[in-house]
Amino acid sequence: MCLLSLDGGGVRGLSSLYIMKQLMETINFERPPKPCDYFDMIGGTSTGGLIAIMLGRLGMDVNECIKAYKAISPKIFTKVHHRINFKGRVQGRFDHTAIEAGVKELLKRGGLEEDARLQHSGPHMCKT
Repeated sequence: MCLLSLDGGGVRGLSSLYIMKQLMETINFERPPKPCDYFDMIGGTSTGGLIAIMLGRLGMDVNECIKAYKAISPKIFTKVHHRINFKGRVQGRFDHTAIEAGVKELLKRGGLEEDARLQHSGPHMCKT
């Protein structure tokens, strides 16, 4: 079984995509495979989860994913100005509602409903 796990890191997730591009080109320079055709399962946390959805569930090739990631990054990686909320709790570095809206936008572009359940996969889909 061939697994791909992607870490978070905000905008730095782009570096993961460039590494993935190199790996796929190492497999076949003329026709690099899509990660969803090479890996049995793709997963990630935070930004890595967003990339996993694009590569695994939406079946993008790495170049498509880089293009989509660059387009969506300015919208979803706006830092929260105050990391401690009025209840004294520490908030995440980025606004979760912006990331959620970004995922929904990607799903719609990929032909899925914006609230599609991603836990189920068909027989020819990469587990994500």
